[in-house]
Amino acid sequence: MTRIPALSAVILAITALTGCQVLQQPAQTTDSQKTSQTETESSKSEQKTGEAQGNKPSKPPRPDTISVKQQLVQTPARVGGKLVLGFAEEGTLTEYGLVMNAKIDTGAGRSSIDARNIENFERDGKKWVRFDLPRTSKGNVTLELPVKETVLIKRPGGEEPQPRPIVNMNIKVGDITQNLDVSLNDRTTFDYPLLVGRDFLKDMAVADVGKKFIASEKVLDSVSRKIPADGNLSIKEQIDKPVDVSGLQLLGEKEVVHVKGFKNTFKARIDTGARTSSINAKDIEFFTKNGERWVRFKIINGDESIAFERKIQRDIEIKRHGGLEHQERVSVFIPITLGKISRDTEFTLTNRSGYDFPILIGERFLSNTALVDVAQQNIAELKK
Repeated sequence: MTRIPALSAVILAITALTGCQVLQQPAQTTDSQKTSQTETESSKSEQKTGEAQGNKPSKPPRPDTISVKQQLVQTPARVGGKLVLGFAEEGTLTEYGLVMNAKIDTGAGRSSIDARNIENFERDGKKWVRFDLPRTSKGNVTLELPVKETVLIKRPGGEEPQPRPIVNMNIKVGDITQNLDVSLNDRTTFDYPLLVGRDFLKDMAVADVGKKFIASEKVLDSVSRKIPADGNLSIKEQIDKPVDVSGLQLLGEKEVVHVKGFKNTFKARIDTGARTSSINAKDIEFFTKNGERWVRFKIINGDESIAFERKIQRDIEIKRHGGLEHQERVSVFIPITLGKISRDTEFTLTNRSGYDFPILIGERFLSNTALVDVAQQNIAELKK
């Protein structure tokens, strides 16, 4: 029985005899296979997306606004290049690092300091003084300094003049430092241990008694604000607020005052150290009118003399330096004009015949009304 060769063997034999080559065709993929593969890839893609969503948290949306903090900062004012000082400021004795509250007093020619337990002694043949400063940033401090000079303070009623030692100190207020000859004086009854007078102020500062502690920068307030969350938006952390001195008339150390009824003007000292203005009055008599207290008095200016009757406004105790007894006075209202300012002004009645100025203009009149520049005189009439 003859066996028939396998088909593949026959084909190979024919190929060898004819020299033809047989190319093997790649296997074709059916539509069903393509669909299965596509579905598998899609399934893998969905699986990856699901894993990404399940394993990693999504980013929160960017906020529309963000919160920022800002500071409102007081900045000092200047007038004509001069620093504006308030009724009270911080004064520093720079050589000792001592800070004291200071009153700005345009009526005082020389600055003074609250000194207690004053003892004079000699060192190397020279006069020295030892004293306590009770109200400083470091508590009670004892200093020893050479005596520059000794001045005699007149006392009323023929009493013996009071000797007062003068020492040299560096005093700083705001950004101003002055080397001054300072008077040592017991200021127990006064609110401020340091008094800054015209010797410090002249050519350097002006006074605004309607404000306090305005000579240095300080934070007034801190605020939080909402701003758009824009990366390109910048905001200042500090907002400067300059001390406002607008609308205040500038007065000099000395001025002239018009008193209603008088033809001639009165010379006046502008004194931020005095609480209430005062006027030279004579022949003061008290009486009662309609059940109220009244006073009759006379004001003399050169060859002019006018008698007045006024209802008493109040009784005032006047503090005086150097251990002098306080004075009791009454006050009344009198209409005056000073520069562009015209008003009924409260005056205490006192005999000022021993003073160069029959009128003293004090803090109550000046507050929120005027600035005082002790380097100038008689400028109010020019500033109308």
